[in-house]
Amino acid sequence: MSQLNANIPYLQCYIRKEYVGLDEDVPGYLFGVKSMLNRPLHFHFLSKFGATIWNMPISAFVHRLDYDKLDEDEETRLQMLQTWDCQSNNIAVTTFAFLQNKRADVFCRDKKWRTGHYITTIDDYEGDLNELNVGYSNDQDSKCYHLIALEDGNYCVQPNNLLRWHNPDFVIPYDKENPPRFEIYKVQMSSEDVDRSYGNSPYFFYAHDED
Repeated sequence: MSQLNANIPYLQCYIRKEYVGLDEDVPGYLFGVKSMLNRPLHFHFLSKFGATIWNMPISAFVHRLDYDKLDEDEETRLQMLQTWDCQSNNIAVTTFAFLQNKRADVFCRDKKWRTGHYITTIDDYEGDLNELNVGYSNDQDSKCYHLIALEDGNYCVQPNNLLRWHNPDFVIPYDKENPPRFEIYKVQMSSEDVDRSYGNSPYFFYAHDED
């Protein structure tokens, strides 16, 4: 089933005054997210005044008042916190237990590393197969969005290839100045594209001899 909106783990935070036309940042809770093709992710917020504020970019929210503004231009600020726009109108949110609360370094568009902690993962996908798929979320090169609370007070949503994870159990983080040059395998394969000349069989194993 297609899903335009999704729940996220609710986050106590602030919406920045620039996005609500007030004199100060407003406390409240982030609780939802929306995906729209070729647009940044849009988040939903309930303010302490009881007003629900819809469809705001991740750059509108901070988790502390002494945050790093990053840039005076709001679009440039957004581009440092979310590198890629959405690839579909359909969305899913998963909080991976293995990554929960893990620390991650984030490589932003200004070529600076920032550190934060994992919250959840947002991924878009091809929805109703009866609808024309005009996105590219099912491509091998598609991106997910890990929601990270940065130590500078901002939130970001960034893909795998811009993150360096920490896990004291076994991870030895790579040198930021000399990252490994992974070449991701992108050939699309099928487990059913095989010779079926042996036919089907009522037996559990197709190769079972029939008398």
